[in-house]
Amino acid sequence: MKRRRRIKKRKAKKSFLKKLFFGLGLIVFSFALSASALYYFSPDMRIKGLEVAGNKTVSQEDIKKVAQELFVSSFEFFGREIVINNILVSLESKSSELMERFPEIESVAIKKDYVKGLVYLEILEKEPAAIWCDDNNCSLVDRRGSFIGPCSRQENNSLILLDEKGGGLNKEKAISSALFLKEKMKGYGLEANFFSLFLDKFILEDVRGCDFIFNLSDDFDWQIEKMEIVLKQDKYLNNLNIFQYIELRWGNQAVVKKRE
Repeated sequence: MKRRRRIKKRKAKKSFLKKLFFGLGLIVFSFALSASALYYFSPDMRIKGLEVAGNKTVSQEDIKKVAQELFVSSFEFFGREIVINNILVSLESKSSELMERFPEIESVAIKKDYVKGLVYLEILEKEPAAIWCDDNNCSLVDRRGSFIGPCSRQENNSLILLDEKGGGLNKEKAISSALFLKEKMKGYGLEANFFSLFLDKFILEDVRGCDFIFNLSDDFDWQIEKMEIVLKQDKYLNNLNIFQYIELRWGNQAVVKKRE
């Protein structure tokens, strides 16, 4: 009998402890839920304003409008719309969404003034490097070939690349090669503005009437070296208009073709 009473007392004690722990857990949960609600919905924690800096071509008002849409979220709770507009909520994940809406933007740095409730957006825009044309559709791109915006060939940009029948090389390589050639030509007092990209050749067009033909899949540095050997000779440099093309793709030779 005594043993049964001891067992009953132990069970009663365990039951009491379970209820106690459950009660304490419920209190902690309720407190956490209340604190979370205060964290998200307190009017003192709302985003009170947005400031944009660093933008050059993208409208400041457009950026603010889209940022406001992205930074403020809402959901329904028992048929009631709950709006989350809180400066304490992390906004870093929204940067990529903002850049998707504005392809001109390279990066967005987000800073906050918790006292004033202000969010500051530091914008870095992409630097235009060339006009890339494919099937008569032209777009402004940066050095990596990243899209900035649609444009026409007549826009004020001195480097135009035409992708003829799918050149098969990535934009970044073609653009970096074109920019490199442009600088090299500048050293000889020549302008390099127009390029065509084919499956087996990369053509710098119309340098005083003469085309320079390269292969970007081969040793490009050696082709540049051959080009410079030719241009260092006055009989070629000063008379480019009488040549149809200078072929630089094959072996150790630079083939110079006169106009007929």
